[in-house]
Amino acid sequence: MFSATNSHRSRPLLGAAICLLLGACTLQQEQKRAPEQLASAGSPPAESAVTDASEPETRAFPIDAFYTLLVAEVAGNREQYDVALANYYFQAERTQDAGVAARATRIARFLNARRAALRASQLWVQLEPENPEAQLAATAELTLAGDLDDALVHARKALALGGDAPLQSLAATATSNRELTDAMLPEFAQLAEQYPDNGEVALAHAMMLRAAEDYPRALALVRRVQEQHPDNQDAPLLESHILVDQGKRDEALALLEKLVSIYPDESRIRLQYARLLIREDLDAAQREFTELVKQHPREANMILSLALIRFETHNYSEAKPLFERLLALGEHESAAHFYLGGIADRANDTDTAVAHFKQVEPGSDYVPAITRGTQLLATSGRERDNSNWFAELRQRHPEQSEHFYLMEVKLLQEHDHQQRALALLDQAVREHADSGRLIYARALVNERLGNSDAFERGMRKLLQQDPDNPTILNALGYKLIEDEERLDEAHKLITKALELRPDDPAIIDSMGWVQYRLGNHGEAVKHLEKALEKLPDHEIAAHLGEVLWVQGYRDRAMQVWRDGLEKNPQSKIIPAAMKRLQINESLEQHASES
Repeated sequence: MFSATNSHRSRPLLGAAICLLLGACTLQQEQKRAPEQLASAGSPPAESAVTDASEPETRAFPIDAFYTLLVAEVAGNREQYDVALANYYFQAERTQDAGVAARATRIARFLNARRAALRASQLWVQLEPENPEAQLAATAELTLAGDLDDALVHARKALALGGDAPLQSLAATATSNRELTDAMLPEFAQLAEQYPDNGEVALAHAMMLRAAEDYPRALALVRRVQEQHPDNQDAPLLESHILVDQGKRDEALALLEKLVSIYPDESRIRLQYARLLIREDLDAAQREFTELVKQHPREANMILSLALIRFETHNYSEAKPLFERLLALGEHESAAHFYLGGIADRANDTDTAVAHFKQVEPGSDYVPAITRGTQLLATSGRERDNSNWFAELRQRHPEQSEHFYLMEVKLLQEHDHQQRALALLDQAVREHADSGRLIYARALVNERLGNSDAFERGMRKLLQQDPDNPTILNALGYKLIEDEERLDEAHKLITKALELRPDDPAIIDSMGWVQYRLGNHGEAVKHLEKALEKLPDHEIAAHLGEVLWVQGYRDRAMQVWRDGLEKNPQSKIIPAAMKRLQINESLEQHASES
């Protein structure tokens, strides 16, 4: 029989399966009915009182309903679970039989078919409202669906019927939102008062109090549960969380260490202990995760945690087989490839590293994998391989085509392939004619290559698209400062940019520089000092120092340049400014003379 609650494997007891699928009906009694009687039975009659308690109540099913349910069981035996669920749910709605609805609910929950499980559980609880299991199932599915008000209604009924209710799950969902927590906290408090000896109710109430940051009351509740139910492991786990919230990490660690010694095979406790140790003691955390992986050698999350710890502690030789185990399990494959790529990278095995990086799928590691992989190829002079990789990425993710063009351009520029970057951007702009990012990038490459006219054409095109863009206005205005005959035009563009973004240090610097070129040295110093105060940048320092030097404030100028070089020793802009001013002495010489 296909079991929806215990195992993925079926049992070949078809006779027993038929008995179960018919709920209150028995196989023997149904077999005594002639097929024509079954065919004419129509809808199942209303339940009648059972006159003989020794005989199970019977109901008649239409023959096609019987056949459909039999097909469902056979499908379950053959592990065709979707067919089994579809048939059960269809007949649950058609026959309005509580037993069939219960079976449909259990199968749907077993398969994590959430929508079907919700509908089936609601039908089951409607048909059998006094069944605590039905109320529990409805509570659980409504909680997963986010319908917490209705879930709480069914939880109350389940408790009133003497059954259980997944109130901790309900509380966990409610605590995801502070407003929801505040709204539902009184409901949980009322339940806790109504059922003072129910550990599940008390812990759910404690979870709500913790979310409301009422830690003393939450802690008192979980400790009371531990006194009433000493074998309840949820209570001390929740206590450890509350202690951490209160900043009592040492107490939490001591509690968990004690629990691990009492329950060495209880993975949840050891896992909580190991997670808490990660911030305190990586070596100790590694020992705990090692034990967890021994206990659960196929549990992917634990394997990944241990592998990451070993990677972070540079224990690559022991991390590598763990990542490889994840690949064998088919779990966390992208993460495994990413870190295996990192291990190969550290071993200077470029081919293996790139092969792993290429297998990382979209996610948090995707762009870092592409970035590092392409950097490795570029460093080893394999530009064609890089070009093919980026082309493949653009084909695979056309919606991200612009982004991958820009990544490739940046890589080319980092390796001083400006002409190739320009050719690539020409191709990119042909494909994405209205892309402001690509047009802007191409304009900047043209500017670096000295193609001033092409730079200006790109900026003018961008301003046609967005005439009030302060970045574009400033970039074009700053470039025009180089042309003595276009200083007024440059000033106009930078003025507009500054009006749009008055606190931007780059634009303030541009205004100071254009004022200097216009001969307004006082205004220039005022803007440049303001810009340098907002952003201690070597280019701004170069400008301010030059203006001060020309004004005759040479000690101040040398100090500004010296400070600029301390912040950016590799600066070429400050020495270029000094050379342009024909300053022959070094900064060190000037400092000694001062």
